[in-house]
Amino acid sequence: MSMRFVNRRQFLRRLGGVLAAGGGIALFPAGFASASSKSGPTSTPGHIGGGPAYPGDPGFVATRPEELAAAKASWETPEYGYFTGHNPSNPGTAVDSPWQLVAVNASTAYALGYRGQGVALGMMDSGYRPTHEAFQTGLIVPVRAEGVYGTSGFGYRNAATPANPFTAGQPFTVAGDQARTSDFAHGTGMLGVTSGIRDVKDQHGIAFGSTMYVAMTGGSDTQSHGPFHDYVYWHTANKALVDAGAQVINSSWGSYVQTLDRTRFDGLGNDLGVNGNLVNAYQLRGKDSASATAMATIIPNEYLKDLEYQYFLFKKSYSKGGIQYNPSYPGRSFMDAIWDVIKDSGTVNVRSAGNNDWSNPYFRPAYPFFNPSAEKQWVAVGGVQPPTAANPEYTKQSGYNEAGLAKWWTVSTPSNSVRTTNSGGDTNYSNSSGTSPATPVATAVMGVLLSRYPNMDAKQVRELMFTTANNKMSDGMRFLGTGQTSPSGASIAWTAPDGLPDERWGWGIPDLAKGMYGPGQFLSPMTYNMDKAPLDVWSNDISQTAIKEREREDLEWLAGYKEHGIAYAGEFGPNVLNPDGTLKEQAFMLQGILADPYIQAITDGHPELYDKITHEDAVKWRKEWMDQRAAYIQKNIHQNLYTASLTKQGPGTLIMAGDDTYEGGTTVEGGKLSITGSHASSIDVKGGTLGGTGFVAGSIDVDRGVLQPGLSSAEAASAASITLTDVAPGNVLNVGGNVTISRAGRVAITICGDHDYTSVRAAGDLVLDGELALDVRARLTPGAVLTIMSGDSIRGNFHSLPERRVLNAGHHLFRVSYQDADVTLTVVRTLPGARSGDV
Repeated sequence: MSMRFVNRRQFLRRLGGVLAAGGGIALFPAGFASASSKSGPTSTPGHIGGGPAYPGDPGFVATRPEELAAAKASWETPEYGYFTGHNPSNPGTAVDSPWQLVAVNASTAYALGYRGQGVALGMMDSGYRPTHEAFQTGLIVPVRAEGVYGTSGFGYRNAATPANPFTAGQPFTVAGDQARTSDFAHGTGMLGVTSGIRDVKDQHGIAFGSTMYVAMTGGSDTQSHGPFHDYVYWHTANKALVDAGAQVINSSWGSYVQTLDRTRFDGLGNDLGVNGNLVNAYQLRGKDSASATAMATIIPNEYLKDLEYQYFLFKKSYSKGGIQYNPSYPGRSFMDAIWDVIKDSGTVNVRSAGNNDWSNPYFRPAYPFFNPSAEKQWVAVGGVQPPTAANPEYTKQSGYNEAGLAKWWTVSTPSNSVRTTNSGGDTNYSNSSGTSPATPVATAVMGVLLSRYPNMDAKQVRELMFTTANNKMSDGMRFLGTGQTSPSGASIAWTAPDGLPDERWGWGIPDLAKGMYGPGQFLSPMTYNMDKAPLDVWSNDISQTAIKEREREDLEWLAGYKEHGIAYAGEFGPNVLNPDGTLKEQAFMLQGILADPYIQAITDGHPELYDKITHEDAVKWRKEWMDQRAAYIQKNIHQNLYTASLTKQGPGTLIMAGDDTYEGGTTVEGGKLSITGSHASSIDVKGGTLGGTGFVAGSIDVDRGVLQPGLSSAEAASAASITLTDVAPGNVLNVGGNVTISRAGRVAITICGDHDYTSVRAAGDLVLDGELALDVRARLTPGAVLTIMSGDSIRGNFHSLPERRVLNAGHHLFRVSYQDADVTLTVVRTLPGARSGDV
C-alpha cells in the first residue's frame, strides 16, 4: 500500500466516489457476518471556518505537511505579536505588542484550522465597552438574567469603610454590556485577550473564533474575593452563562479582602502607632520580596493554615449568624453557588491565582482543595513574565501567587504587559499586568483546543491542556535558567520532574502546538466518545507519570489523616481563637469589617471578633473538609480512578500514533481504534473495531467486535488531513501478548494480492473461537499461501472453519490451516467474477 497526502476537498470527493461505487464492501463466505473495512471519516473536525479572518488576511490553513511552516508564519502578523512583546519597527520602545499568542504557540493551531470556532466560552467580569472596535463581531454576546438578592452586604472592601452595597429583597439584573462606565475597564481588557477580533489593528484574541457570552459581577475589579457576596446573584449570573452554552467560564475579577497594617494594628483593630505591633505581626515578608514588611496589609496565604482560615471565614459568613446567611441556601457561599451551577453541566471554571506574592493561590482558585469534587472542573492560573535582555526566556512572574497546594490544577500564562483592549476609547489598547490577564489566556487556549477536539468535553480538554503544557526553555532545559532568581534572591526555577506539576509553575505554560496532537498523559480513566467528529489522530506519547504520583501523594495524605486525625493538617492560623476563647498574639484585623453596619448589627456593636474563628468551629470545619477529602480519595481507590486508561466509544475512528506507555488498559466499545505507534496496555474489544500497523505490548481480547489489522492508504491520507501528521499505511499489527477471539468476535482480513494482505503477528498464544471475514480485492494465484495470523501456539479454530476446511470468499476458494502456530490461507481456486488486477 502506498501513501500520498490529499487535502480535505480531494479526500471528500474521493470518498464520495468510493461510496457511490460500493467500494469497501467486503465479500464473505456463506454464514459469515460481513464487516466492511472503515476507511476513515468523511470530514475533518476543525478546518471548517478556519481560514482568513478578514478580507486580505494573509493567514491560511495548511493542507499539506510542507505548507505548515509557511501557514504558521502567515498568521504571525504584527497584531499577533512577538516573542518579547517588542515591535521591531519601534526599537527601544517598551512592550507595545502582544506576546501572549506567541507564548502559547497559537499560530500552529491557526495554521491547522483551529481558532475556537464552534465553541462557546463565558466571562464573568465587570462588563465591557460594547462599542470598542475589537468587539464589533456577533461572536461576543452579553447575557441577561434577573433575580432578587437574598442577603445584604458590600462588594468593595478595599478601604476602612466598605462600599458597593446590595440589599436583601432588591431586584437585580445581570447584563454583561450594561456595567457602569467606571466599572467596565477590567472586563474590557480581559475580553480583548480572549475575543478581540483579528482586524489588522493592535492585537487580537487567542480564541477569536469562539462565541463569548459575557456576564457582569455587579462591580469593578475592586470587588472582593472574600465571603461577602450573595449566593442568589452569583448563581443567577453563572447559570445564565451555562444556559447560554458556555463550556469554560473565565473569572479573573477582583482581589481578596486585605488586612489592616499588621505592623501597626493588633488583632482587635486597635491602632498601636507606627510599628507598634511589629513584634507580634504575622507574615510580613512575601516569598519573593526583599522587603521585610512588604506584605503588612496583604492577607497571609503562605501556608495551609492561612488558606484554611479563608475557608473558615467563608463557612462562618454563610452559616447561621453570618453576614451572608441565607436560610434558603444555608451554609452555601457564592463560590458554592458557582459550583452548584457548573457541576452538572461539565463547565470548567478558570480563576486567577492572585497577585500577592504567596506560595499558594487564594481560596477562590484553591476551592477544590476543600471541595475535591470540583477539581476536574477548576483551573487556577499563575503568571509568566516576557523575555528581557537579562533573561531571554520566559520566567515565572515573581511577586504573584503560585501553584502551591493547588499545583494539580494550576497553569502559568503571560501576566506582565499583556497587550489588550482598553476601555478609555473605542480604538484604545494598552498593556495589562497581573493574574487577571493571565487567566483569559488559559480560557482562550481551552477554547481553541475545544475546536480541535469536538468529541471532548471541557473537562477532558482541561486535562489535555495540562498534560501538553510547556516546561522547557528554547534550549530544552526546564524553566528556568541558571542564575535566574526572584528579587529576594530565591530561585524560581522549575523543580518538579518532567511529567509532574511544579509547586511554583503548576503544569507550565499551555502549548497549543503540542496540544494539537492529542493528550500527553491520562490523569484519570478517559472515555472518548467520538459521536461528533468522525476522525481523530493522537500522535503525542501518552504516559501515566502524573496519575501515579497523584496516587502516591493522596494515599500518603490519607494514611497520615487516619493516623493523626485533624492534627495532620498542623496548627491553626492566628485568627483562630485559643481553646479558652482568648485571642492569639499574632491575630490580625481584616479591612472593611469594623465599619460594616451589617456586621455591627449582628455582633451587637462588637465587630472586632467577626473575622475570628472559635476553636470549636475550627475543629468542626477542619474535620469536615478533611473527612470530605478522605472520602474523595477512598472513592477514587474504590472506583479505580488512579488508573490511566482509555475507553473508545462512538462511531468515529481514533488513530493513536504515539509511543503510549500508560498501563491501565484500553477498551474499544464502538467505532474504530487504530494503533500505528506502540501501545503498552492490553486492549479489550467489546464492540467496534481494532486495527492498525503498530505494536501492542499487551494482549488483545476480542470479546465482541472486530480485529481488523492494517491501515489503508485512504485511512492514512485522511489522518493527515487532521493535523498533517505523517501516518504511514501498512498491513501488519504486532502484539506482544496473547490474541483471543471469543465466539462473538471476528477477525477481518483485507487481501489485495498474493503478498499484499493484512495480518496479525503475536508473540503470545492465539486463542480462536470467533469468525473469520475476508475482503478480497484482487485476483489471486492458485497455490499462493497467505499467513494471516501467527503466534507462539494456537488453541481452537475459527467458527465453522476446522483444519483444512475450504471457504468461499471474494470469488476464491481458500483452504484454512492452523499448523505450526500460523493461521494460513491457501488459494485453491479462482472462481468466475474474481477481480482482475495485480497479484
